[in-house]
Amino acid sequence: MIDDEPYTLYNRVSLPRYLRGVLLEQRVYVRDMEWHTKNRIDLRLETKVDQVNFDEKTVHMEPGGEISYDRLLIATGGRPNPLRAPGAEGAPYLFNFQYFDEAKGMVARIPESKVAVVLGGSFIGYELTEAFAHRGLETHWLMRGPWFLRRALDLEGGKVITLLAQDAGVHLHYDEAIDRLERSNGQLKVIGTKGFTATADMVGVGLGLTMNIDIFEGTGLETNVGVKTNEFLETNMPDVWSAGDVAEFYDVVSQRHHRMGTWDNSLNHGRHVAKNMLGAKEPYIEVPTYASGMFNSNISVMGVTTEEEPDAEAVVEVEYEPRNYKRLFFLGDKLVGAILVGKMKGRKKVLELISSRTPIEDRRKVFELLALPELPPKAPAATPE
Repeated sequence: MIDDEPYTLYNRVSLPRYLRGVLLEQRVYVRDMEWHTKNRIDLRLETKVDQVNFDEKTVHMEPGGEISYDRLLIATGGRPNPLRAPGAEGAPYLFNFQYFDEAKGMVARIPESKVAVVLGGSFIGYELTEAFAHRGLETHWLMRGPWFLRRALDLEGGKVITLLAQDAGVHLHYDEAIDRLERSNGQLKVIGTKGFTATADMVGVGLGLTMNIDIFEGTGLETNVGVKTNEFLETNMPDVWSAGDVAEFYDVVSQRHHRMGTWDNSLNHGRHVAKNMLGAKEPYIEVPTYASGMFNSNISVMGVTTEEEPDAEAVVEVEYEPRNYKRLFFLGDKLVGAILVGKMKGRKKVLELISSRTPIEDRRKVFELLALPELPPKAPAATPE
């Protein structure tokens, strides 16, 4: 197992809680080196693969040189896009949020900070914003679009997120980006593109990821945004599979290629691809899901939304006062995705309808189904003595 970070496996889903100060650093780790040794896993940390030869079935590492493989798993993930604005390169206290080192840097800076600025209208931007606000910083959240998740939510959904953010004391600035940064007495002066200005102790950015596929250029491996696979997570190269964020896998449920950058998807991919690498030939059949806290509420994204499938049609149910929102996505008579904010009642039913591809004639009737009480799980049959 080859990894370019200095740490053994840690849970990136835990980093927002670590940043909020509600989780100790040691609780972020999942596996230590002793566990790898006990399980006969040769873990190479702070090591990069700089060349792959699929014909010779070798990879070249730095440091470490060349090593051969019988079967290869590509789980290279992606790297956060940096802020490209005058004054950003090398600026102190400017953070992305993917790696443990970045989280540690922010945790160290927070006690001496009063003002934080965040740029990004997706989940990384939200997680930074929530953490800074939770820590009591004056927090300004800038988004280049008119609302949060602008490609998946509509105006009503954006308003619900706005209300939740305002409830948490966050200052929101829509249709705004960072034009430039200026260093000022150990702080960063942030100048926006539409008139925003602030002198910040910390600046966080969540501007999406670029998949780590550069080393495969010219090798014949089929790539798009990520590494393309079939429903078995196999690439077009013999004895080579891909999983996790970088895998652009054929989704049997939505019947399209799909990439899902979540911990749950990566975990499920890993468990599944291991079987196929050992000789099984089982399609990966899961509804991609993402669930997170959303300030003092919750958000769940399931299946395909208009971000991945602009032709999907949506129906919406919203309650502003309790901050509840449901948006269901359809392709033809099939429910293919949903976003729930607030109450999560009906989530299991949504997943069932998506995975079963049940034809639905009256789309709004689905809201009635979601409101029905969920049946308790059946008790297991008694085992005879």
